[in-house]
Amino acid sequence: MALDTFEIVGLGVAGVYILAAMNVPLAIKRSRTPQGATAWSIALIGFPFIALPLYWVFGRSKFYGYVDAHRNINAQVRERMLRVLTSINDTATPAPENLKTLCHLLRKLTDLPFTRGNQVELLIDGEQTFASMLEAISGAQDYILFQFYIFRADDIGRRFRDALVERAAAGVRVYFLYDEIGCNKLSRAFINDLREKGVRVSGFKTTKGKGNRFQVNFRNHRKLVIVDGDSAFVGGLNVGDDYLGLYPKATPWRDTHVKIRGPAVQIAQVPFTKDWYWATEVLLDLDWKPEITGESSDVTVVHTGPADRATIATMYHLEAFNLAQQRIWIANPYFVPDEPTKKALEVAALCGVDVRIVLPANNDNRLVQLASMTYVEKLLQSGVRFYEYRNGPNGFLHQKVFLIDDCLSSIGTTNLDNRSLHINFECSALIIDCAFAAQVEKMLLDDMAVSEPLEQSTVDAWSYWYRLAAKTANLGAPML
Repeated sequence: MALDTFEIVGLGVAGVYILAAMNVPLAIKRSRTPQGATAWSIALIGFPFIALPLYWVFGRSKFYGYVDAHRNINAQVRERMLRVLTSINDTATPAPENLKTLCHLLRKLTDLPFTRGNQVELLIDGEQTFASMLEAISGAQDYILFQFYIFRADDIGRRFRDALVERAAAGVRVYFLYDEIGCNKLSRAFINDLREKGVRVSGFKTTKGKGNRFQVNFRNHRKLVIVDGDSAFVGGLNVGDDYLGLYPKATPWRDTHVKIRGPAVQIAQVPFTKDWYWATEVLLDLDWKPEITGESSDVTVVHTGPADRATIATMYHLEAFNLAQQRIWIANPYFVPDEPTKKALEVAALCGVDVRIVLPANNDNRLVQLASMTYVEKLLQSGVRFYEYRNGPNGFLHQKVFLIDDCLSSIGTTNLDNRSLHINFECSALIIDCAFAAQVEKMLLDDMAVSEPLEQSTVDAWSYWYRLAAKTANLGAPML
């Protein structure tokens, strides 16, 4: 007997409730916090038509397929990677006494050490960074690893395309890896043109693998250029004309990268190798022999993400902040920290550490900017000093930098928000070098000079409606 419309609708409704109920145990098992598990469980049971699709997209905190892919690498590959790890470990540097626990923690979490004998160059803003990258690419003889969250097919994008194609034509192996969500405006024609001209191109393939079809919440936010195993570029810049100050809504665009030569380049190759293997199931044959430059920088490159066995990004930030004796200076565009990170900054300030945080006054994400004000208000009361970057009417600060005391600095892709700390694939260079730290100090002082201190009196004058908007925006903090 055929079902009437009412019965069909009833069966559909029942099906949604059953599916939602079946996802409740998963929410309890997979949520990072009891609060998250409780919120998802209540939403799935009470509002299944809204909560179920949201949970399928945003509910996961672990990228399970990525872990399995690397667990299943055969014995020959594991043996090769063990030789690589041994080679890198031969360049490990003794930890300075004041940073010994941080170095030990990172070694335990990542199996990769701080390496000695590196050369580092601070690259400020797009013009300097892109010129240095293009120069390195033009000299490539063996391979180029090229990975960005955002790559635009505009003027600077076409310059990079031409440089990569020229090297591919010369017989250099060129690997181009991009995030499909970040590069959603990159045309299929552009990508096919690269392939036809010899560049090996792949998207990161977040939705690849069993059960991952709706897994669009994870992003590969890494920005890496590595040439011949000799030089590596790590930092906050994507490829686009906006990073050259050519985007009227956010210009000048303030950002920072670092160029590395030495054994840490081999460490920087590890995340690209893992990401490429996930996307293509091809293990790259690269130069894994570290070359000590004779320079004095101790460097490691920390890659983190939702496939980690522990929350590495939060852990190493906490340890770095906890070790600070004189200062913690931070420049970061998206400041919506998880609770442990907020507490670490709060405790440091209360203990007399000079904690300064530079944020953009003009943010490209209004929701994040509103949510961050909730944390600004609380931390100001503990003695944290905030600066709003105001270089011109539309200047935008996008760099992800921190400076601890006189010798430890970090430049990379990690924002101080839940997305970067827990959900995104990220990559940052940690550098122990007092001379380099002095350069970072000067850079940050220059940024503060064109920033406006955010005073307690300004916060006290916020309207009821502004505070409500900030609190409301902060409800989405776990996904921001």
